[in-house]
Amino acid sequence: MIENFKNFSAFVSEEDPVKILLVGETYCDRSFRIERQNSDMMAFEYIIDGTGTLDIEGQHLVPEKEDVFFLKLGSNHKYSTDNDNPWHKYWIVFDGKLSTTMAELYLPRDTYLFKNCNVKKHFERIFQLSKENIGYEKMADAVTLELIRIFMYIRSRTEFDNESVAKTIKKKLDESVESPFNLDRLCASVNYSKNYIINIFKEEYGITPYQYYLERKIDTAKIYLMHTNISVGDISKMLYYADQQYFSTSFKKTVGCSPLEFRRRTRK
Repeated sequence: MIENFKNFSAFVSEEDPVKILLVGETYCDRSFRIERQNSDMMAFEYIIDGTGTLDIEGQHLVPEKEDVFFLKLGSNHKYSTDNDNPWHKYWIVFDGKLSTTMAELYLPRDTYLFKNCNVKKHFERIFQLSKENIGYEKMADAVTLELIRIFMYIRSRTEFDNESVAKTIKKKLDESVESPFNLDRLCASVNYSKNYIINIFKEEYGITPYQYYLERKIDTAKIYLMHTNISVGDISKMLYYADQQYFSTSFKKTVGCSPLEFRRRTRK
């Protein structure tokens, strides 16, 4: 492993709104692995190249080229590089009241991986500033500006993507109506946390992803009942209901009549 970094922890003051602690660049080898419990650090890492895995607060994520991941203060996390395609990355460890406030205000809650971020120039600038002999205070002020730009980019990117994320989730639910509902798999497919995708989807459509999934199952059942001769029992199996009775009960609760009655009414 090749690592080039600067440690500024000896220069920070408790009064500093942003404390720049460590700045570095790492060419990982296959042995690279870090694990922390109740981490006493906050960090951004930008993947210049390669891929790897990040497990943080119960989420399994895959940071790769041009992604940014955030290590939250107090989090439990572990991350390691891929053996065949190791990471090359920039990283910065920071702290302070302003840092904590920016993280709370600018980053979506329970989200730690941000895909395809066009922020390499900001990390390059941070790394360059860390090597210049300009004094800690001047360096910290300049690096803080770059950090703010990174936070602002992620916020604007997230806000821009909110609608597309909700629509992506909706499309995936539409495509999986004849499959079991799996929230973990859905989260992994869009690289966002459960809380985040539930909130984003509800803001856009007024219901949770699971509620939408249930509605689409009933809509699909209606189509089969109206336009095919598939039995009620087979429809319940196709739509992954526990059994025919549960399907009939759910259908009647939503539609107001049993599946067989609905079929009779719509075929007159």
